[in-house]
Amino acid sequence: MKLTAIHSLFRSPEFSALSRHFADFMQKLSGSNDPDFYLACGLVNHRAEQGDICLDLVDYAGKSVLRSQGSQSTNSQAPSLESWVETLRHIPVIGVPGEKKPLILDTDRDVPRLYLLRYWQYEQRLAGFIHRNRQLPPLPLDNPLLEEGIKRLFPNAQSQPDQQADAARAALQNRFCVITGGPGTGKTTTVLKIIILLLEQVSDRPMTLAIAAPTGKATNRIRESLRSSRTEADQQGLTTEKVLSRIPAETFTIHRLLGSIHHSPRFRHDRNNPLPYDCVIVDEVSMVDMALMSKLVEALRPDSRLILLGDKNQLSSVESGSVLGDICDAPESSTHQNIINLEKSYRFDEQSGIGRLSHLINNGQARESLEMLHQPPSADIRLQQTPRPGDVRSSLEKALLKTYRNWFDTLSTENVFSMVTRFGVICALRNGPYGAVTINRLIEQLLTEKKLIPKNREWYIGRPVMVTRNHHQLELYNGDIGIVLPDDEDNGRPKVFFDRGGNVYRKISPARMPEHETAYAMTIHKSQGSEFDRVLIILPDQDAPILSRELIYTAITRARESVDIWSDDDTFLKSVNRRTERSSGLKSALYGNLT
Repeated sequence: MKLTAIHSLFRSPEFSALSRHFADFMQKLSGSNDPDFYLACGLVNHRAEQGDICLDLVDYAGKSVLRSQGSQSTNSQAPSLESWVETLRHIPVIGVPGEKKPLILDTDRDVPRLYLLRYWQYEQRLAGFIHRNRQLPPLPLDNPLLEEGIKRLFPNAQSQPDQQADAARAALQNRFCVITGGPGTGKTTTVLKIIILLLEQVSDRPMTLAIAAPTGKATNRIRESLRSSRTEADQQGLTTEKVLSRIPAETFTIHRLLGSIHHSPRFRHDRNNPLPYDCVIVDEVSMVDMALMSKLVEALRPDSRLILLGDKNQLSSVESGSVLGDICDAPESSTHQNIINLEKSYRFDEQSGIGRLSHLINNGQARESLEMLHQPPSADIRLQQTPRPGDVRSSLEKALLKTYRNWFDTLSTENVFSMVTRFGVICALRNGPYGAVTINRLIEQLLTEKKLIPKNREWYIGRPVMVTRNHHQLELYNGDIGIVLPDDEDNGRPKVFFDRGGNVYRKISPARMPEHETAYAMTIHKSQGSEFDRVLIILPDQDAPILSRELIYTAITRARESVDIWSDDDTFLKSVNRRTERSSGLKSALYGNLT
């Protein structure tokens, strides 16, 4: 393509102005007018905006660049792979691995990839950390004490294979360990037992532990889960009072753990000022992007343990990368003792519709999933045709009005926060007639019409709100849910209450709230880290690029007891058949010589 044609190409709606401006800047910086170089610069920025770590040149070489026009679009054809790579090798702003230039071209592995420098550095830092820790010999332990603890905490392991016991051994024997599994596989219970085993190993000296998650919501959930598991362990006499008293009660967001610096991408804790913990445990790792994970491993002491928890089949992070998926995507021919996959669900038995449906979706069995939904309805999953846009409000009234009458009839703090976890409305899209913004507006219209909330009052009692931008000083983070309630300690003035666990609430004046929105409904992305007894999933009435197998799986597994799905058959089938693929070299860096 000629340079003028490429300039025109990057003015199409498929690309952002930022991608064009980045390509312009690189062109000026390099002094090169080569159209293939300009194309690569625009595409590498475009793919970063889509969540990729790098531009996989094979994805575009010899093909149409404008995906929406189809492969027959000859006026937007990328060069062949060989000529493209040869062109990029001779551009002065493009370096090779080990150099520090604005762009890095890596041709040393399975496919040629072009990186923005910072993403190359993030990926190399994380891959290096994992490689170093995988090569270490097992840590010295009091093995008789460990085996006694395994026998006490995992009694079934004595008579049959027990993946939770395997996970515990892996976590104690290795400085780096990943425990992945779907809903109800006991990840949090297993981690509590791992903490007990760790503390028993060092009973005669202090051990510092930190427990973190990517969002405030996920942080609250693991804190409450660990508190419940700790109480159960106490009741069952699984360990001593001394050990139980040393289990951390506080949890952190990763940003708070690392020490966010206002208006800066840097953190207080880094390589030169490492975290003061012997062990760091991170939950909901599927939500952690490459940059944040790289900064976390950089801030660990060389002798610290890192234990990662998550569901590898869930949606990847909103930002760039699919860290957990890449780490866990080891070839079947290889085994890695520090990656344990928990497969047995203790929440969903063989009769559970949620369990069976999520399994089918996860395996990409779209037709079988749909057939299951069309069978005589099970007690816990139901499919309903997505209503026409003009009928959405009446359908919401049938589905939700009883729930919200109970909501506004029981406006004590404890009751409302209890109800938050009972029912969730989650949407595939943010905008449009089926998006979370519209659904929230329709629900508020319905509640106003039924006189459950007052007209024209923003901060009415009972309004749920979601924080949409991190505010480190207030320790409120994107995705945190608050509810507007009267503050009895301030003459009943409305405050936004945030649950901090153990009947402790943070109260914020509406005037001090960071960016936020009403949260009767939320997107599936925002629902990650949440669980509800019942879930209503709203899909649009036609296909959309964001719909994917991972999105539907994540939505369904937010539910503990029952799921209602609004979708037509064609949209559902296309969603389950579409996989979210993110380009990165992490899997290749970790397992390239094993495939």
